[in-house]
Amino acid sequence: MKNKFNFSLQDIFFFLILILLTIAFYNIFKPFIGDAFLSLMLVILFKKPFRWLRKKFKDNTKRAAALTTVMVVVVIVIPVMFIGLIVANEVGDNYSKLEDQWPAIKEQLTEEKIKDQFSGIPYVEDYVNDVKWEDVEEKVDEIIGTLTEFAVSLLQRTFTGLAYFIIHVFIILFLLYFMFADGDFLIKRLQYLIPLKDEDEREMMFNIEKVTDGIVINSFLLGIIEGTYGGILFAVLDVPSPVFWGILMAGLSIIPLVGTNSILVPAAIIHFLTGDYVTGAIILGAGTGVVLINQNLIRPKLDAKKSGMHTAMALIASLGGLMWLGVIGFLAGPLLTAMFLVIWDQYGKKYKEKLEILNKGEE
Repeated sequence: MKNKFNFSLQDIFFFLILILLTIAFYNIFKPFIGDAFLSLMLVILFKKPFRWLRKKFKDNTKRAAALTTVMVVVVIVIPVMFIGLIVANEVGDNYSKLEDQWPAIKEQLTEEKIKDQFSGIPYVEDYVNDVKWEDVEEKVDEIIGTLTEFAVSLLQRTFTGLAYFIIHVFIILFLLYFMFADGDFLIKRLQYLIPLKDEDEREMMFNIEKVTDGIVINSFLLGIIEGTYGGILFAVLDVPSPVFWGILMAGLSIIPLVGTNSILVPAAIIHFLTGDYVTGAIILGAGTGVVLINQNLIRPKLDAKKSGMHTAMALIASLGGLMWLGVIGFLAGPLLTAMFLVIWDQYGKKYKEKLEILNKGEE
């Protein structure tokens, strides 16, 4: 005997109210979706310390959650605020220096001087001679103008958006605490509400946890490693604003095929153009060489073991997430894509026999 669901008028009315209230709640919660996502990322990153503390406190979940949240403040929040102030200060100082020195720099980058620097070099000399320097100068002025606007905007946001930043940090930490304290209950409640077999739910949760661990931890750790390495390299070579460039490299390293070299290669080229061949060669060799090894050998192995996501798919997921959710989309895109792949993979396993019958054209 087959089970059938007969929906009465009361059931339809109930589900209508449920859908409308869900839409209303989404609109209420929408401004804080980014905060909730960052809280979830922090839960994944600090999951092991939390479990260790909970075991240490004999399953006192609330105490372990409180101490883990304090740990996040010490390890993440305070350093981020400190680094943010350093970056704002670096941008402000370098903006002033660039504004003062730009006329002298333009004198050094004249068409005659650049052609003299590359004269006698095969192929390069011909290419330099064919360049339309009027267009190059116009583009450089546009870039400098854009960088100036960015610097001014960054300084304004640093000082005028402090209250806004504090509010969002408070919300993130507030959500983080309750995700740790009530995480088990929330997962059990979610499993209860999902109309799937317990075995399927457990397998789905396990696979999602595995891929999210891999993507978040790999992205954060490799990004921090590349950004720190690039920042230290710039500091040793006396490149201006090493902290700012290090943070930017850490963020770009999350995007496959783009990565840290999108900063290192232009930096090397600029030093070559200004006649500092030693610094340019060091950045090109010691910088891009290490990053290429990381991006093309280490990272693919780590990501493949956890997520099984192809590099092309990861690139589209990162860029799509960026366009959809902004900066947070760097991680949200690959994470949601990985979850999408997990669900479809589980669908293929669950309905394997039926799919094989359908593919053979049998009924």
